[in-house]
This record gives sequence, structure tokens and C-alpha cells, in this order.
Amino acid sequence: MSSLSSFSTPNFSTLGFSTKLTAKVSLIALALTAASQVLAAPNEQQWQAYNQAAINQQIIPSYHQLTQALENSEKKAVSLCKAPTSIKLVAAQKAYQQAMNQWQAVQHIQYGPVTLLMRNYGLHYWPDKRGTGANQLRSALALEDAVYDDQFFKSSSISLKGFPAMEKILFSKTAAKDLQPSSNACRFLTGVNHYMVKVAQEIEQDWQLQAERQLNPGANPYFETAAEAAIPLMKSLAEPLQVILDHKLDYPLGSGFEKARWSRSESWRSNQSLSNINTNLDALHQLYSGFKPVSVHSLLLEVGEKNLASSIESSFKQINKQLSKIPEVNQQDLTEKTDQALRQLRADIETLQNHLQLAMAALDVHLGFNSRDGD
Repeated sequence: MSSLSSFSTPNFSTLGFSTKLTAKVSLIALALTAASQVLAAPNEQQWQAYNQAAINQQIIPSYHQLTQALENSEKKAVSLCKAPTSIKLVAAQKAYQQAMNQWQAVQHIQYGPVTLLMRNYGLHYWPDKRGTGANQLRSALALEDAVYDDQFFKSSSISLKGFPAMEKILFSKTAAKDLQPSSNACRFLTGVNHYMVKVAQEIEQDWQLQAERQLNPGANPYFETAAEAAIPLMKSLAEPLQVILDHKLDYPLGSGFEKARWSRSESWRSNQSLSNINTNLDALHQLYSGFKPVSVHSLLLEVGEKNLASSIESSFKQINKQLSKIPEVNQQDLTEKTDQALRQLRADIETLQNHLQLAMAALDVHLGFNSRDGD
């Protein structure tokens, strides 16, 4: 079992995140910060209560659910490869989708144990703009007498270790033919799934130490105050919308419908690209207002920002309503109507992002370097 050597924030350069606040929004933030000086920023007790709620009500349970989902996925994959049937293939595919959904529910947490040894990339290396994963997977499956054990995956490229590799095998047009007992495809599938279970278990266990550090500021060299310990959580709330804008929407949609390529979208093979976005937003919504007794929403009310707090809450609900009306894209079959709906969704998500940045200013939270800033 690995241990956490230090609190770490990843360089998420492969995702190319960058904060894109306009000058106008920045000026509004400065004015809002000045106006909020009248009321005190959240105190240590409030931040401590929020940190406890976020860690105990979302992060730790979410990683536990991810571990369970991956264990179930492994079970279904093993059953499929022992005695393949069409029913078992569908069951394995559904188990994969459930596991991916659990990953999406905690994907916004990009600090601490998940970044140790680049576990985040090993679980989910995306976007893969050069098709590295597909090329390496073909080579790996072509190996004679290959042993796809934990040691194989420990020494393999990150593009072979996680969800994308599993998806390519399980949702291939030739999956029923390829996934036969003792085939390389089956041995690779069960091997990578087993490796991912171990990684998820390690992350879940390491979060006990991370939680101890984050919830006991001043008693360790990692966090001096509860407000400081809240910063990675605030980053997890304010920054991840950029991945949705830049990579889950802009990258596949392109500059116009004629330029759209849905095969660039996350999880297009398993038909859950939009489901992923919905799960991401649900998790961020919970991080904003879903905790008791303290939430970011309640903290904004405490500092006198009732309108901003309500606007953010309304935006989350409206975006959720919009997404529920957009049909999941079937493979690469993006219609012009869905394309238009997604472009409108993008604009509304960007507005929500700007409002969350204003919330950080209102709460006197200084995020500093954007850990998701990249090329």
C-alpha cells in the first residue's frame, strides 16, 4: 500500500485547462470583494465545518462507491470471459458504464491521493488527441504469450491503464468475437480492471490520511488554517467547469456543426458523453450547496451575497434541466438540433463558471495558480 508523501496538486497539462474570465468579470470581482469587506469573511469554525462536510459527505463516500463499482465491473468481466454470451457482454458493458459514472462523480477532485503516482491519469487518460491509447492497445493485444498482470500495468503507459482502454475493448464492434476465453482481449480486459480496482482501493485508503491532514490544520505542515485547507476544495468547485467547456464540449463540437466530430468526445463509444457532463455538474452542485450544516451557498448568505448565492443555485438547476432534455448522442450520430442545444448549454455553463469565480472573491478565497492551467 502506498502512502501519501505530501499534499500535491497535479499539473493537469494534458487537459489544457485555463481560466478565461473576461476583464469585465474581473472588475466586477474586485468591486464585489470591496463591497464584501463590510461583512466578515467566513471564520475558521465555518470553514472547518465545510471541510468536514465535503470530505465526509462527498469525497470519501464517492471513492468508496468507485471502488465498489470497479469491483463489480471486474466480476462481470471475469464472468463474461469464462463463458461468453451476449447477455454477459451487455452486463459487463453496463457494469463498465456504472463504474465510469462513479469516476465522473469524483473526477473534479484533482488533488491528494488521486494525483499520487499519477493515479488520475492511470484511471482515465483523456483527451488522447494523438490516438496514443488506441495504437498502444493494438500493440499490447498483439503480443504473444502476454501476461497482463499488475506488474504489466505498473510498467505500462498511462494510456493503457484505465477506462479508455476498457471501453475500446468492451464496446468494439467486434467485442463479441474478440472476448473469448483465454483470448488476449479477455485477459487484458480482466487484467486492467483488476489493476484499476487496486488503484481505487489505494486512493480510498489513502484518503484517511489526507482527511486527517486536511481536518486538523495547524497540527501538520500541510495546512495552517481551516481556510487554507478549504482552498483545494474551492479549486475543485471553481476550476472543473473549464474541462467541460474546453474538452467535453468545445473539443468535439468544433467551431460549427460542420466541424463537429463527436468521436472526440469523452465516452462516445459507450454512449455516455452527456451523462458524464451531467454527473460532473451534479457533483459540483453538491459541492456548492448539498452539504449540511455548512455549504458554499450558506457561506455566501453569511457574507451578504444573497443574490449571487441564489443565481448560482438557479444556474445549476437550470443547466440540469437543459441537459435532461438533450438526448445522449448515439456513437457519432450528432444531430444539428443536439449540436445547437449543446452550444447553448456551453454558454450557460460559462456564465455559471464566472459566477463561481465571483463567489470565490466574495468569500475572500484566493485560489492562486490554476492547477488546471496548461497548453
